[in-house]
Amino acid sequence: MVIAFFTAIAGAVLSVVASLYLTELYHVSDFEGGRGMLILFALAPLGLIVGFIIGLVVALRSRGTGFSGFAKAQGIALGIAIGLAAGVSGVLYLAADHPPKLDGKSLALEFELKIPPTLKLPAQPSEQTLHASLYANNRDNRNALLDYDKIATRDGYVFVPGKASLLSQTFNRDLFVSIEGEGGAGQFIKLKLRAKPRQEDEPWSDWITATERADLSPVPEPERIAVRYRVQPEQ
Repeated sequence: MVIAFFTAIAGAVLSVVASLYLTELYHVSDFEGGRGMLILFALAPLGLIVGFIIGLVVALRSRGTGFSGFAKAQGIALGIAIGLAAGVSGVLYLAADHPPKLDGKSLALEFELKIPPTLKLPAQPSEQTLHASLYANNRDNRNALLDYDKIATRDGYVFVPGKASLLSQTFNRDLFVSIEGEGGAGQFIKLKLRAKPRQEDEPWSDWITATERADLSPVPEPERIAVRYRVQPEQ
């Protein structure tokens, strides 16, 4: 029972350590503490139970006596627990969708929004009134950082620079732009970007306009938000 107890504790610790990295790699949401509760109430107890079973089975099958027999059985149990944790973590790591890199550096999508005069913005736009997110899949949907201090107006259009990290390798990326107070103004802009961007993606793209709202209805042409973008190494 002592061997099972110590192996169970080791299993729980290994589970927590591996889960902290893997849940971040798999983009598990931190919304309302969801990621922490998953680790604390599901993955850590799972590691505890598996460790206890490993320790109990090894102890029952061990024929050693005295302290040397205990130390040998405990070492075998811990070795199996560590090996199992490493194996499972390795498989999950290889199966994960890793962020794309260029010359060994993580990448960010720099973009500039072009908002038509038909959509009214507040005098001083902020995160509460104008926001954007880069959507790739259900696990990779992160808010983009808009630089509200560098907003400019030209020919009646409002230009808003922004930036978003590229966290997954997929060609299916959309930029979602929402303006509070403009009912139905949330618009999806389909980006034409490689799953693994190359140096050819570092110059600015052509302007691409939104065609679909958040409710999947078409966007009238005078109200379409446009974007141009480029890929840059993250600083």
